[in-house]
Amino acid sequence: MTSAPLTASTQSKIRRALEQSWSDKTSVCFNPDIAPRSYGQCAPTAVVVFETFGGEILKTSVKKHDGSSIRHFYNRIGGRRYDFTADQFNIPNYWRELFYEDIVSSAADAETETLSGQLETIRIAFSLALGNES
Repeated sequence: MTSAPLTASTQSKIRRALEQSWSDKTSVCFNPDIAPRSYGQCAPTAVVVFETFGGEILKTSVKKHDGSSIRHFYNRIGGRRYDFTADQFNIPNYWRELFYEDIVSSAADAETETLSGQLETIRIAFSLALGNES
């Protein structure tokens, strides 16, 4: 595991591996016809990035236009924030602007936002996809 910030090359490899890993089996609400593939993937994504690259899992609250909100998970590695699922908030008239509170969280906390089998599925897919990137 690393404690240094990720290089641009490593970030690109992670993003490609995640895009290959995300599916209806890894998301709480997967529908690529109307939302980015990252939609509903923040918690398991933050966990697998943490397990592979170290650092911390952070969270923030993101508000919808209807006033409700969700918890959003992402990572900090080497003192730098990495949010590989931020593009899920680019749905017009659905989300309010994303503000990062950078509240220190944990894998256990993020896991409470996953469905049965979801995390194990993304762990396997991410590991395979990342291995193919080498």
